[in-house]
Amino acid sequence: MQQDRELLDALRTDLAELTALHAPSGAEQPVIARLRSLFTPLADAVTVDHMGNLTATREGPADAPHIVVSAHADEIGAMVASIEPEGFLRLAALGGVQPRLLEGRAVWVGGQPGVIGARSGHLTPRTEHGQGTSMSDLYVDLGVDSAAEVEALGVRIGDPVVVISELRNLAGTRVTGKGIDNRAACVVLLHLLRRLSSRSLPCRLTALVAVQEEVGLRGAKVAFARLQPDLAIVIDTFPAAGTPDTRHMTYTARVGQGALITPSSSSRDSGFLIPRAARDAMIAAAQRAGIPYQLAVTDRGVTDAAAAHLAGIGVTTLEIKIPRRYSHSPVELLDLRDLAAVLQLVEELVLHPPTVEELSFLKDAD
Repeated sequence: MQQDRELLDALRTDLAELTALHAPSGAEQPVIARLRSLFTPLADAVTVDHMGNLTATREGPADAPHIVVSAHADEIGAMVASIEPEGFLRLAALGGVQPRLLEGRAVWVGGQPGVIGARSGHLTPRTEHGQGTSMSDLYVDLGVDSAAEVEALGVRIGDPVVVISELRNLAGTRVTGKGIDNRAACVVLLHLLRRLSSRSLPCRLTALVAVQEEVGLRGAKVAFARLQPDLAIVIDTFPAAGTPDTRHMTYTARVGQGALITPSSSSRDSGFLIPRAARDAMIAAAQRAGIPYQLAVTDRGVTDAAAAHLAGIGVTTLEIKIPRRYSHSPVELLDLRDLAAVLQLVEELVLHPPTVEELSFLKDAD
């Protein structure tokens, strides 16, 4: 139990550090730079490509399979679209931003603090009370009165904008904050490299931190086309139900119930359907190591697995998810026990990778 507590505390500490960094799509430099520093003593080679994708590789035996375990660095956010003469900033969304969650929030704008304006209820016509807000309605107030003062602060069109919402502890083993999608998976990669640093591996292992996932899986497309591994293991956070507003849904994913395996991650063109053999390999690994897991099916949401499995002539891909509530909000919520379960499942798969035969499309076809 003490060992479990120490692991959860370490996961919480690293998650707090990484979520405190502001890195929306296209501006992931703070996260990539920090992880490069943390990965370097744990790997044989660490590189960053022209897009910003970070790879850290541990060499293995000659002719060993190459396994890539990936997470993405970016979070949702916005960028400065225009600067009004009075000094207010208009915004363009980066990723799946929900404008209704931004009004009245403290924000970080390219290094400067600001707030997204919230019109006083006293100044809002009763006919508009309770209505939603669109992105075009939002503006950032930096506390200045002119475009010239904005320029003097060093803020420019195109600068990144991120909501400020530090990681906070809730009851038990649950935490909440912004950027949990997908800094939680970045924490898994960091701990995986730490746990394996003194162990010999049955594979060549690459930890990949991809960029620009939230705007079209762009970094992963480039990285997996270059790496062409024998096996990809993609880690991401994913929506969980179990709250009052999801009671009408048949979707069964829950926080606190272990690693999440979803045989379908969107049935749309950009999605990923996990082959039955791949699903069974993940279940077998979890059962072998006594790791809690859960199965759920959804036709919404994609991860970098959708890019990985289509790279080149195709890459055998596993997808493991960390369930979390309140997706793409300033109060994303996860259970650290689920984070630990995902870490342990990925470690089991790396140390005992499924064979080509076990992952065959026609396995158990007869």
